[in-house]
Amino acid sequence: MTDELRVGRRALDGVPGVELLAEVSWEPEEECWVLPLRLRADTSGSSIPAWTEWYVLIDEHYPWGRIAIQPSKKGSVEDTYPHQRLNRPGPAARPWRAGRLCLQTGLASLGLRARAEEPRSAEARLSWHVASAREWLETAARGQLLAPGHAFELPDLPTGGSEQVVFRETAGSLGTWTASPERRGWVELRPVPGNPRLLAVKAFSSLDGHRVFSPEWGDLLSAGHRRNRIRVPWMRCDSLPLLPPYAPPTTWPELEEALRSKGLDLRKELHSFALRLRDGERHLCLIGFPIPERVGEPNVRIHWWALRLPVFAHGNEARRGYRRNEQAYWHHDQTQLFKRSLPLSWLRTDNWAPEDLRSRGALPEPLRSSRVLLLGAGALGSAMAELLVRGGVSRLVIMDGEVLEAGNLVRHTLDVTGVRYSKAHALAGRLCHINPDLQVHSIPKSLDEQTVRSHWLVSQCDTILDCTASDEVIEVLGRHTWGGPRLFFSASFGVGAQRLLCFSATGTSFPSGEFWKQADSWVHQEHEELRRTALPREGLGCWHPVFPARADDVALAAAISVKALVRATAMRPDVRLDVYEREEHEDNFRGVTHVSPVEAHASP
Repeated sequence: MTDELRVGRRALDGVPGVELLAEVSWEPEEECWVLPLRLRADTSGSSIPAWTEWYVLIDEHYPWGRIAIQPSKKGSVEDTYPHQRLNRPGPAARPWRAGRLCLQTGLASLGLRARAEEPRSAEARLSWHVASAREWLETAARGQLLAPGHAFELPDLPTGGSEQVVFRETAGSLGTWTASPERRGWVELRPVPGNPRLLAVKAFSSLDGHRVFSPEWGDLLSAGHRRNRIRVPWMRCDSLPLLPPYAPPTTWPELEEALRSKGLDLRKELHSFALRLRDGERHLCLIGFPIPERVGEPNVRIHWWALRLPVFAHGNEARRGYRRNEQAYWHHDQTQLFKRSLPLSWLRTDNWAPEDLRSRGALPEPLRSSRVLLLGAGALGSAMAELLVRGGVSRLVIMDGEVLEAGNLVRHTLDVTGVRYSKAHALAGRLCHINPDLQVHSIPKSLDEQTVRSHWLVSQCDTILDCTASDEVIEVLGRHTWGGPRLFFSASFGVGAQRLLCFSATGTSFPSGEFWKQADSWVHQEHEELRRTALPREGLGCWHPVFPARADDVALAAAISVKALVRATAMRPDVRLDVYEREEHEDNFRGVTHVSPVEAHASP
């Protein structure tokens, strides 16, 4: 035992309601320290005993690392409660069950940044977990582990395998389901392009083939051949099917019981599908139910569980003395598959609704909901496009007339598979795999007056993002009048991406005159610096100079540009020029300075 763990263990001496059953010992198979103990809690009025036995599993690097408190196989809780892993017996050689308590809530679950919520000192951390376990027991006895207003949580479903079913359910789709009388039918699944482990829900239909609901996916999942689609059964109930207190069903009899309590007859439901499933394959089945955002509040969306059905009787499979017909097959299925306590094969599922995918970070809604025209899919344009798409922008048009060259790869977001292909096409394909809601169009040509006047995709965009650093594009934009107000944003960087210019304006045409008025001195300064720079060359001859800028500097410029675009989207300036300079001394990065707007370059 380490000195730190010895300190933590001694802190439990004399604590009321805590009785140590043995000293801390090393468990080689688990590679952790184990402390058996008994806890006393006020559990009056419940089925939980006043004294229960537990095992505390402690990381070898205590006070760092994981601490898990799990019920003993003797003299402890056997049911599964909220804020607890599925409380199965687990391996026979272990004296503890699998139902680890979830004691870290809120910020503590994020780890080291939440020291105030969970102490990290050797003396306090073990005691904190033990005290939290006693509090968990008392709260469970009162039935308040899921108190009104708390974040709703699903029970711990024992999933396996590498496949995952993804669906797209929102508050809006809940209204569709609520209005529909259909309780069962067929659902089309499609492997996600590039990742056969993911199966995306394409459409729900009734048993007789009428469409019930189709999620609104982006381009990645909207196209595709029908032969790649899989049709499997679905059924739905009015609420979460579980076994009290809070356990998901793990066997076929348990699933029957859980669904029966929700008004669904599992055997009757499966019998309606069986005839089309007798092909010797193990098909999937989706079970849906509405869930709230918080406990006690109205439901806000449908959630789906997916399980793999057993192989239904087919071919020569039938009980002796029975004909090989549907009646005999179904009799075989009921006696051999569903009457025995065979384990359920649950698959992982995930809701790919936009608000769920963006929960770790999203751009402001006005920018997310805009239609963005990206002019220039080079180093800066591709980096900005990726940041925008990851931030939730879902409608994008990309224009660029160049093809990707191998030399571009040092600072471009594309890879070698895109070399000699249109930058616009290749970038659109890559971005589709980042955001499943993205609707993207690529136009493999540079902006000209004919395109800006007549192309319907261009005319529909309300945010015009110029990353070409082209004087000609500025002039084309300045000569065209759009059908309504647009947000114009032009981003370009100088030699080595040392200086970044971000010009934004709002109006029916790009104010090219004002752009040059504010940017001319900066552009002139860039030209002078460029003339003094020994440009690197790509290939032989004087006609192959290339513009120097490292990938990390381009990424920094793209991040700053997106932040400036966010500001412009919120402020909608008439005209504004922002200039940023990277501060370095002898290759030591010191930060970025916002050097404009200043008096000489400020908006009037």
